[in-house]
Amino acid sequence: MTMNETAAITSDISNPNMQNFLHEGLSYNTKDMEGVQNALKVSYEVYMTLAYSSEKLTNMENLHVLLDENDIGSISVEDDNISAEPIKKALIFDMLCAFLCSEVRELGNLLGDLQDTIVNALHEISSFGQPTELLTGLESKLCDSEESLKQSQEQVMKMKIQLAKLQMSSFSFKQNERKYDLAGSFKEEFHLESTEFQPQMQKIEQRRVLRMLENSLAGELELEKKLTELKQNEEDLKLKIRLTEQVAVYLEEAAEGAWSRFLEADNTAEVLMGISKEMVGKLQIVQLNLNGSTKREEEMKSTLRDCINQLNDKEFAIGKLNSSISHLIADNSEVTHLREHVKMLEKKLNKTESQLKEANASSETSQQKLKEMEGEIQSLKENIYDTGSRAESAVTKVTHLTETNLELTEELNFLKGSNDRNKKKVSILEKQVRELDIQLQHAKASSETSQEQQNMLYSAIWDMETLIDELKQKVANAESKTESAEDRCIILSNTNSELNEELDFLIARMEFLEKSMNQATIEKKSSTEDINIKTELIMDMVMQLTIERERIQKQLYSLTTENKLLREKFHDAKKVASVVQRGNSSSNKEFPSSELDSSDPVLTKFSAEEETPNKLLREKFHDAKKVASVVQRGNSSSNKEFPSSELDSSDPVLTKFSAEEETPFLSTSFRAGVLITGGYAPRSE
Repeated sequence: MTMNETAAITSDISNPNMQNFLHEGLSYNTKDMEGVQNALKVSYEVYMTLAYSSEKLTNMENLHVLLDENDIGSISVEDDNISAEPIKKALIFDMLCAFLCSEVRELGNLLGDLQDTIVNALHEISSFGQPTELLTGLESKLCDSEESLKQSQEQVMKMKIQLAKLQMSSFSFKQNERKYDLAGSFKEEFHLESTEFQPQMQKIEQRRVLRMLENSLAGELELEKKLTELKQNEEDLKLKIRLTEQVAVYLEEAAEGAWSRFLEADNTAEVLMGISKEMVGKLQIVQLNLNGSTKREEEMKSTLRDCINQLNDKEFAIGKLNSSISHLIADNSEVTHLREHVKMLEKKLNKTESQLKEANASSETSQQKLKEMEGEIQSLKENIYDTGSRAESAVTKVTHLTETNLELTEELNFLKGSNDRNKKKVSILEKQVRELDIQLQHAKASSETSQEQQNMLYSAIWDMETLIDELKQKVANAESKTESAEDRCIILSNTNSELNEELDFLIARMEFLEKSMNQATIEKKSSTEDINIKTELIMDMVMQLTIERERIQKQLYSLTTENKLLREKFHDAKKVASVVQRGNSSSNKEFPSSELDSSDPVLTKFSAEEETPNKLLREKFHDAKKVASVVQRGNSSSNKEFPSSELDSSDPVLTKFSAEEETPFLSTSFRAGVLITGGYAPRSE
């Protein structure tokens, strides 16, 4: 690890956001910490590389300014004098162009690698589970750096375009130099004008080639832009697909949780339905028990009425017994002592009667309380069975009291003989009355507890009903959530299918673009090969032209020499013709010349050899004149030294001269020489 990386990591750790993240790191594992550290390192590297690339771009712009200053497009190579300064400028221009091209290529590769690292870092940050302030800050920084990277890439593309234009200007300068060299060589060799030897077709071809190169470079730049845009779109689509996959996973997890909750709610609803059914069955049983208890209460009321009537009859019988006892006391003196005892017993009986009255009153109050309990039981409807059993026990106790009263009456019949027994029975009766009071109190307490239990049951039933309603609402909400989740899943599946279709379309488009790029490169190569072949052909043609020009110059030189010879011969022929014309004028008077001497040896010899000398001389003169005119025309077309003497267009010699292509002057000179030598050979002798 370098010093810069350690400094960056320490500065990031000293950041309060990083400290908060480290404090929150108890909930994260070591992998998340390593991922965050890697993201921090990547952000620092991106920042440093962007700073480096910006400095490099400024330096390259300065170099481009130097290139604009050393522009060789304005240098003219058409003049004869070229100094060493434009050549130096051209060399400096080529060196700077090559250096800038290499630097731009390296910077483009570095920016491409940096874009890949930024995309990977964003993917790692998005893969974390819980987003924190540090992660959001890192993500925003990386997004800003990505935008600045796009701007720097655009600047690099502009630099590439400008360099391509400058290289094309340098190419045109080199072509102009080559033209100038060719023109100079032609001037030095043949001393002709430069305008006659400049290949116009070559200029047009080179311009067309330059335009084709410009178009191809522009197409390449556009294709590179499109490729970068397609790569960015592909990366955006990959990020979108990853995010949609994460959202789908989260939705599946949420749907699974909602489904589990729905199943739990369904199970609880089924359990509560079973409990409610059990409670309804219990309520029905309680209602049946209440109906039975009401019937038993009515029966108990009827039995109580019978008991009261029997007690009244017993009281009446007791009064009769008291009257009979008084009569017996009056009859028996021995009974005085017994009377005291009887009085005592009467007092006790009065007490028992009072107690019985109290018991009757208590029974009446108990009846009233039972009526109240009936109303309460109708409202509460629970635990009446216990109260009924207790009422039955009370009825049994009342019957037991009636039986005890009967026993008391029987015992009163035997009071005289059994006072001790009466005392014991009275005590037993008192105890039984006390027990009845205690049992009545227990019955009151049990009725109150049964009422409380019934209230508790009603409250529990109400709570269960509210719980059932709440569970039904929760089940409905869960169903709605599951339906919404299913709809979202359907929407996500549709979006996934659309994204897959878009991906397939983009992949096909990428393949098509790659094919088109390959075709463009192949066409480029073929066009460059054609250009090279054409340039070679042009150079070969130029060489052939130079060779042919040299040959033509040699022919012209030979023809000029032949023309000089023919001119001399023509002058000689003119002299001979004048001499012959003078001789003919003396003989035939056709030529307007002076007479010749008859003693001329040449004329005498010529007249002796030829029978018709005048005709032959005339024909030879006309032939020589025609040859001279033809030679004069050839000289006027080539060098323009003789004065023009026009001949008839129907002359066979002229038509033959125009039909010949490369050696007209040789044929004419040969004919003229043959005619002249053939006509004047005997005179030379």
